[in-house]
Amino acid sequence: MIRRRDAVLGLALAATACAPNRAPASNSGRRVSAAAPQGRADLPRFFAALAALAGGHRAAPVMVLQIGDSHTANDGFSGRMRELMQARFGDAGRGLLPPGIPFRYYRPDGVHVTASGWDLISSFDSRAAGPFGITGLRQHSSAIASMTVDVARAGDLGIATLEFLAQADGGHVDIGFDSGPSALVSTAASSGQAGAPIVWTPLAAPNALRMNVTTRGNGRVDMLSCQVGRRNPGVTWSNLGTIGATADLLSRWDPDIVRAELQRLQPDLIVLAFGTNEGFSRATDMAAYPATYRAAVDMLRGGAPQADLLLIGPPDGVVRRHAAGAGGCAGGWQEPLNLAHVRAAQRLVAADLGLAYWDWSSGMGGQCTMVTWAAANPPLAASDHVHLLHAGYRLTAEALFARLMAKYETFLAHTQG
Repeated sequence: MIRRRDAVLGLALAATACAPNRAPASNSGRRVSAAAPQGRADLPRFFAALAALAGGHRAAPVMVLQIGDSHTANDGFSGRMRELMQARFGDAGRGLLPPGIPFRYYRPDGVHVTASGWDLISSFDSRAAGPFGITGLRQHSSAIASMTVDVARAGDLGIATLEFLAQADGGHVDIGFDSGPSALVSTAASSGQAGAPIVWTPLAAPNALRMNVTTRGNGRVDMLSCQVGRRNPGVTWSNLGTIGATADLLSRWDPDIVRAELQRLQPDLIVLAFGTNEGFSRATDMAAYPATYRAAVDMLRGGAPQADLLLIGPPDGVVRRHAAGAGGCAGGWQEPLNLAHVRAAQRLVAADLGLAYWDWSSGMGGQCTMVTWAAANPPLAASDHVHLLHAGYRLTAEALFARLMAKYETFLAHTQG
């Protein structure tokens, strides 16, 4: 077991050695640092995939799937990880997207999505009927509905995959591009196949800037995901976040669909990033939480045995102090009661399963950093003292990237030396 102080000092040395990728100091003067890993500190399969890519021995993209709560839904952190990974190892495009527009202020980097005529069904709604796949969403219509996906660069639609649910009364979907092929897809299931995902890959449209998806209104159509990318080696980093979610969200997903999706996608790294909502809720059953969290981890490990997993603990966050004179942070703030317990439970699961763990709060600078970041000029965190702002998400992504690259260089030295 690495002691926390030694691990943080080790990261600082590694970040100095890799100066171009070093996370800058925050506006408050507090240096961003990464946390000590708990459990296995390396990601050998992921690093081997990156090395094969860098050495020109791999043509398939290295795929990262980040699954989590609102910190993942906000593409600030994942978007910066995507930028940094693609700058070093090649740009394979945007990757996997949820169907349609999952929430009101959806602003994914690299693409612009419109949707009309659809009903969005979320696994976050405990009353919603399944099945759900790895995005946790279904975009449904029994009438005429449309969706467009616009990209900024020619080549970003070089690969386009749409996933639909097979249904006995499934309707037809027209898929086309502003430049390139078009096709008509039936989502009707043959006998005995209803409820299985249909994965359909249209012809590549490398010069297109828009993909159009239109239902014909002749049956039910349920879209589970959309994937876009470039036809060249590189990295994709996909963010699949659900606002307000906890790790038990995955218990509402269909395990057979998730397994089929992961077998098709073949991710090299899955990042699981939950904990804020559990930590802020007094109703969280901390005695049961380790088993709940482990069940989510096991579901992903079972569907993607070829992938490494990186478990990420929640960022720092604070609430108003309940009692005068009580201990806590400056300005009348304190850490929510369960936040530290959630991190401890996650570390135990990571250690028990031999998985890598990164503490997002230590990536900010430690407990009570949220108070400083929210008060900084300009601020790095939101006034709710729960979420970061774009600059704060980017800073913490740079801290994680620096740590990953330091570990990657160690991996190379051990395997190629």
